[in-house]
Amino acid sequence: MSVTRDKLIEAAVVALNQDESATIEQIATMAGVTRRTVHRYFNDRNTLVQECKQTMLQVCNLKMTQAYQSSQQPAIQLENMFYAALEVGIQYSFVKKLFKRNQYTNLVNNQERAYDDVKANWFKLVEILQQQGAIDKKLSIPWIYNLFGGMVDIAIEAQQAGDVARNDIKSFSWTSFKGSIGLQ
Repeated sequence: MSVTRDKLIEAAVVALNQDESATIEQIATMAGVTRRTVHRYFNDRNTLVQECKQTMLQVCNLKMTQAYQSSQQPAIQLENMFYAALEVGIQYSFVKKLFKRNQYTNLVNNQERAYDDVKANWFKLVEILQQQGAIDKKLSIPWIYNLFGGMVDIAIEAQQAGDVARNDIKSFSWTSFKGSIGLQ
């Protein structure tokens, strides 16, 4: 993949994460190129969005799978998956928004199935932790999942706004998330 193509995808993810209706012109401006340059690589906005989706799914799936496989202890796996989501930040948020909008019904290719597998693994971790009494059973797993994603979104916003020191974001967000679900 060329540097310009990568740059366009990164700019599109940022622009679309901020505004799902971002135009080709807005994406081009964010990338520091002309609309014509965007069209040299992508026929239309839909093609660019699909390419962003596939690229971000690959990035997120890889990081989240590595985090899941990093330990045999569910609490550590969950923490590492949280940090992985923070690490890929905007990409994670972008993928989450795409799937939320699609209601998880358009799972047609391998990358999307892999995303669903990552999600299933995440759900299993939370279920195990609830069975062990480490997470409050009064909280539903979908609620915790949305809380997880919301905390990642808050961390991204805090980082972009410069409201919190970059070094503190990771510990603040994990402490907040685990405290909100009763994990010690």
